[in-house]
Amino acid sequence: MQESLDQRRSVSAYLNFFIEEIGLKTLAKSNKDVFIIILLRMLRLTGFGATSLILVLYLKQIDFKEQFIGMFMTVTFIGDLVTSFLLAIAADIIGRKNVLIFSSIAMTLTGICFVLFENPFLLTAIAALGILTPYGGEVGPFRSIEQSSLASLAPPEQRSDIYAWYTFLGTFCAAVGSIVCGTLVDYMNTHLDYSLAASYKIAFLGYSVLSFLTIILSYFISIRVEWTSDEQAKKDQSSNQAGAGQDETSQLLGSESSPQPQDQQGDREQDLTKPKESTFKFLPTLHKSILVIVIKLSLLFALDSFASSLISTSWISYYIKEKFDASASYLGSVFFITGIISSFTSLLSTSLTKRLGPVVTMVVTHLPSSILLALVPFPTSLKFTMAILILRASTQSMDVAPKHVFLATLVPSSDRTAVFGWVNVVKTLAQVIGPTITGFFTVYNIQWICFVIAGSLKVTYDVGILATFLSYNRHTNH
Repeated sequence: MQESLDQRRSVSAYLNFFIEEIGLKTLAKSNKDVFIIILLRMLRLTGFGATSLILVLYLKQIDFKEQFIGMFMTVTFIGDLVTSFLLAIAADIIGRKNVLIFSSIAMTLTGICFVLFENPFLLTAIAALGILTPYGGEVGPFRSIEQSSLASLAPPEQRSDIYAWYTFLGTFCAAVGSIVCGTLVDYMNTHLDYSLAASYKIAFLGYSVLSFLTIILSYFISIRVEWTSDEQAKKDQSSNQAGAGQDETSQLLGSESSPQPQDQQGDREQDLTKPKESTFKFLPTLHKSILVIVIKLSLLFALDSFASSLISTSWISYYIKEKFDASASYLGSVFFITGIISSFTSLLSTSLTKRLGPVVTMVVTHLPSSILLALVPFPTSLKFTMAILILRASTQSMDVAPKHVFLATLVPSSDRTAVFGWVNVVKTLAQVIGPTITGFFTVYNIQWICFVIAGSLKVTYDVGILATFLSYNRHTNH
């Protein structure tokens, strides 16, 4: 009897340890706004995962040439670059909630237009002005605003947990979107005798419905996500505490002042990170040391993003279909499997971040996927190609949450939205030319070169991150 009781206690202890390690306890104790933000991302990524699977196939079906498909995606990147940057830097002025609602409306209208129209020039203009992902990842100002808001809603020691679940559930839903889309397209085409173009349009209709749901859900976000609310909470906290605590930024930079709790940020944050008067309110005025770090990070993130743009989900889908004549439902299954694996392994990043620090976690998880990416085109069988993609998926998203943690710790709350927006804009800018290059190689039947180039560049990025920021890997401060 006693032995059975001890076994149950042991199992319970292991279970509690596991739940705490993956951050589930932290998530369960989070406030309503954290859940709404994560749910918004889940709905959005479901739509992005669905449309990214079929985007190139749909454009090809309505008589886009490969080189023009690449240009279409480049123009889409440019449009996203401009709108994301403008909306991200204005979010703390016109309201984060308002920007989320406006962007969700734009996303809904984009999907509707892709259902109604087939004119290449019109669709290109719509993609540039609206919100559509050409590569399967996040687009629009959503990510910048949500990352900044989560950093304000969660104390520093809980951010790795929240960001891990934010990444996990988004990636999981993108995988679900891809398999649902692939299955739906095949069913509409083979069982209901819809044309392929009409079947693809049904997927865009689903994209519009999901986007409309995000509009409704955004209305339930409270004022706590706004920067003004966060700043007021800090002032109230500061006035009730004896002495101002050392802020996150000074900890990261190795301030010589006496160590104090990390989450007690007082007026000193304002003094350290920005001058007393700013002539241009839209852009953050950062401390010189932080500005140098942000610029270095931006350049390295840009290198990684450029590599990703060469092998977007849409182009990988096209490559596999052309090389192995795979069906849409099979492609959906492939990206569902890789997405599920990627999402679950990304959840483990919070445990690694707590132990290894964000910088080391970013590199040791991303480097294997970078090497595997360069090997994708070499197998001559579909099974071996799928095996490489699945192995790559096991670590490819584990660096996302640590990136967010590192940036959130680096930048003061008053500038987080703008800095997150700036970094995301730089990453988007780096992706602009990639699809056109891939389209050019595809015309000459040498798309496989893009995988080799992308993998090599990503390895360079990993080495660069480790060499440049290893000294900032102060994981005990997070």
